[in-house]
Amino acid sequence: MEPNEQNRQYLPIEPDKGYPAGKNLYYECLVCGDVIPSMPDDDTNCKCRNIMIDVGFSRMVIEYPTKARCFSVSRRTPDK
Repeated sequence: MEPNEQNRQYLPIEPDKGYPAGKNLYYECLVCGDVIPSMPDDDTNCKCRNIMIDVGFSRMVIEYPTKARCFSVSRRTPDK
């Protein structure tokens, strides 16, 4: 399920410093529009392969970093 756009907080992507990863972090490809988790259970990539994550080697490759965005998702609980 794709994270709700209203709860997104975008983070800078700085390839020289590495790509952040975490349970609530996702990467959005601006070429094909796919959103993928930063810590998937299996190897994954976006449709156009701009963003690729190799779980076995703990490696992430973003071919065109200017065509990708990283965001965190706030886990808000509904008001009662």
